[in-house]
Amino acid sequence: MGPMRLTALLVIAVVVVGVAGAVVAVASRESDTAFLYRQEHPTTLEPQQMESAVVKAPDPVPGGNRAAARDATCKPGSKPPNRNPWVCTVHYQSGNTVRYRIVVTLNGTFQGTDPTGQYVVSGRVAGAGLSTGG
Repeated sequence: MGPMRLTALLVIAVVVVGVAGAVVAVASRESDTAFLYRQEHPTTLEPQQMESAVVKAPDPVPGGNRAAARDATCKPGSKPPNRNPWVCTVHYQSGNTVRYRIVVTLNGTFQGTDPTGQYVVSGRVAGAGLSTGG
């Protein structure tokens, strides 16, 4: 084997390794993009998202003066992807506490009522547009 042939083989080996590295880098970048998309567009609604949405609703109880909520605790149901029905307990600054049964649609809007059907909460979960999977 002559020196010219050895040089050609070495160049070819370096090119093959470079192309393989580029393929791995591109594939890795695509998985990062998919990860970020899943973070920004979750397919399953999480309790923190629901709590952040219902805590924006004012106190519906007469005499509660439509006081702001202090905090909310939400527990999901079992139906994916939006995990209906949700049960959220909201504590208002007025001292009132209301427990809602909430149903969330696939576009992120929700509506709920207390057990008596007297008090209603509705809104939209930020970041939702929930998908049906995949």
